[in-house]
Amino acid sequence: MASSSGPPPVLGTPPSQAGPAAGNLPLQPDPAQPDRHNSRPHREDRWRADRPSAAPRRWGFVRRHAAFLILLTLAVGARAAVLLAYRPALFYYGDSPAYLDQATNRLWAGDWRPSGYPMFLRVIGAPDHLTRLVVVQHTAALLAGVALYAASRQLFERHGPVAAAGRTGGWPAAVVAVPALLAPWVLDLGQFVLADSLFGTLVLGGLVLLAWPGRPAAWRFAVAGLLLGASLTVRTVGYGPLAVGAAGAVVLAVTHWRRAHAAVVAAGAVLAFVLGAAVPVVAYSAWSAGQGKGFTVTAHSGFFLYGRVAPFADCARLPDDPDLLSLCDPRPVGERGSPVTYLWPDDSPLRQGNDLVPPGREELAGEFARRVIREQPWTMVTSTARYLAGYFSPVPYENRLTSRADTWELPRTGTNRLVSDGPHAADGYFSVARLNDPPVELLAFYSRLGYGPMPLVGLGLLAGLLAQIVGRARGRAGPGRLFWLLGGASLSTLLLSSLTSAFDYRYLGSVVGLLAPAALLGAAGLARVLRPRPVDRGGSVNEGGIA
Repeated sequence: MASSSGPPPVLGTPPSQAGPAAGNLPLQPDPAQPDRHNSRPHREDRWRADRPSAAPRRWGFVRRHAAFLILLTLAVGARAAVLLAYRPALFYYGDSPAYLDQATNRLWAGDWRPSGYPMFLRVIGAPDHLTRLVVVQHTAALLAGVALYAASRQLFERHGPVAAAGRTGGWPAAVVAVPALLAPWVLDLGQFVLADSLFGTLVLGGLVLLAWPGRPAAWRFAVAGLLLGASLTVRTVGYGPLAVGAAGAVVLAVTHWRRAHAAVVAAGAVLAFVLGAAVPVVAYSAWSAGQGKGFTVTAHSGFFLYGRVAPFADCARLPDDPDLLSLCDPRPVGERGSPVTYLWPDDSPLRQGNDLVPPGREELAGEFARRVIREQPWTMVTSTARYLAGYFSPVPYENRLTSRADTWELPRTGTNRLVSDGPHAADGYFSVARLNDPPVELLAFYSRLGYGPMPLVGLGLLAGLLAQIVGRARGRAGPGRLFWLLGGASLSTLLLSSLTSAFDYRYLGSVVGLLAPAALLGAAGLARVLRPRPVDRGGSVNEGGIA
């Protein structure tokens, strides 16, 4: 008779789940398998075991960015020395008092200079706290340098000549950021109550956002347009960087459209840039129109253009108009002064002994300048070319038509004001309330080292152009978007100032943090297109470019 518990189980079959009453023992937990009711601690243990500790992560970050962290430390130390040496700030007579007067009393659109910088001074409370102002300017320049390093590193690690060597783009990107963080003119202008440091920071920040690798994100293009548009309300030479940025936005968007067939993304990015740039420009122009100065950012372009052409104007070629001829300098061309001598002194042909420009004379000066340019275009071209070439001289470029170079060097003395009747007596000059040693002597010596590398900067820009030509011939990418944006914006600034104003190292100082990095990128691009094509292990060519 069969047992009441049924036939014995087949060997190898699992016991019944009926429990002890059915003659089966309860299942024992397998020590190799985690208990599902107690699995959370096991997962947490594994997570803790797999998660790297904070200390190795920090040291890994330091190792990856060691070159730049050393550079950043030097840049912070240099700015601390400048802040200590020149207290509370460097003044330039006569722009600095005019900026502070606007910020303190009444903002108005009819000043000789755009009023964006006085607005900035008022926002940060600078008229009462000059040390705060220069600290903010230095900090903003540092942040722009960090952004430049980050963008350069992304480009080098993705496409650069070091990408094949284990993605070690840290030190080349740090080298690119050196001029933006440590160039003598950058340190000097950051300590001045002047718009130039803010201008350079806005332009560099906007261009870095445009050049950032990847798809053209609308938010990046919008912020880039906002920064470049704001730079125009700070310095009128901002027209050049804004135009370069707009062209770059279109090219980058069209390139992405062709590669990814994303027309909506490309069009949206360009529209975002335009709207971002329009916000500060249109707002400022509307404010100017409301004050009766016209819908414009530049209310006095004819005034400065007159000063630019008066030193070489041949009045024999002008119409026989007494009013127009009253603006002529009767002295021979070789004896005439610099552009500023025709704009600011009371005894200039423009002011005719008056402290202010008489009514109607500024419009007449604009007509005079336009006629001279039409009659002497070659003189205008050659003088502009000489000014541009002067910026790349290894020694200070200075003559009777230029401003004084030492005004834009970190000084050893409290002022460089001239009291003689020489050719530069009407030039602006710096002044500082208090000098503190020992940083002064060291900083002044370092400041004079800025001229020597300028021929190499010019060669680096030419190398970038050559890299584009050679790269196209060899089927390789050119020097890349960051080179074209930085180089184009900085050169356009120098070109506009040479055309419409005068030669002044102040303009170079505001964009040397863009110009010199562009030269380094150009040299790197040429080195990349000239090197042998790398071949991977599978035998195929591994080609890349700094996109």
